[in-house]
Amino acid sequence: MSGHGSLSTKQLAGLLYSMGRTFDGLQSTFIATEEFLCTGNPQVVNSKADYNLLLDLRQAAEYTLHYDYAHKPIDLEYVKSINAQLTRTAAMEPGKLRDERTPVMVNTPLGKYEPPVPDSATLAYLIRGTVEGATGEDILEDAVRLFAGLAKMQPFGDGNKRTALLAGNGLLIAHGDQYPLTVPTIDKDRTWFNRELAAYYLNNDQTIIHHLARWNRQQALLAEQRDNGDDMPFSIPEQTQGTQMDGPDL
Repeated sequence: MSGHGSLSTKQLAGLLYSMGRTFDGLQSTFIATEEFLCTGNPQVVNSKADYNLLLDLRQAAEYTLHYDYAHKPIDLEYVKSINAQLTRTAAMEPGKLRDERTPVMVNTPLGKYEPPVPDSATLAYLIRGTVEGATGEDILEDAVRLFAGLAKMQPFGDGNKRTALLAGNGLLIAHGDQYPLTVPTIDKDRTWFNRELAAYYLNNDQTIIHHLARWNRQQALLAEQRDNGDDMPFSIPEQTQGTQMDGPDL
């Protein structure tokens, strides 16, 4: 895969791996994810389910990376178009807002969350308000805010967190940010991530906005140290055995 917009292959692999691992139980390793991006070889991943998931993530990421941000808005149609790329592993009608026939019940560490049926005007207002309020002074927090807001509204039948995270990355790309917005993949960090996202869903607790942004800044610093030749590990941990870890229902 070539032409990743503002992301290197390693960065894109880290983004796809973090989404797949934390949101959808991806069993393939980070190294396998990176090799798949480079070669497209299905033999490097653990299963057909992983293969289809990575195909969907790659397709949606390509749409996000190559969107014409200079001339087209980040709006509801943009978000719907990201979800529409998830043709193998998301809803029966990807890209279509769910209605009363498709209720969603989300299991969280803090209890069940039942988002209301999405209203297109409310969704458009959320996206427009976040995008127009993004000044660049703290664009990372704005990107997290867009991710969390879309994830909370659960506008589609499936693939909501993947869509939301890619939309947040789109905001970063539009502002020229060089590092992707990712989510934790290891247990100790996924624990706070899951609980804080649940608190945002259920209580509108804003902690996740600041905490996830700060965590991503730390990952960017590690990446800079690695790129500068410092003896620092890459920020996305490798699981050499491809062991299954339960992903959250958030």
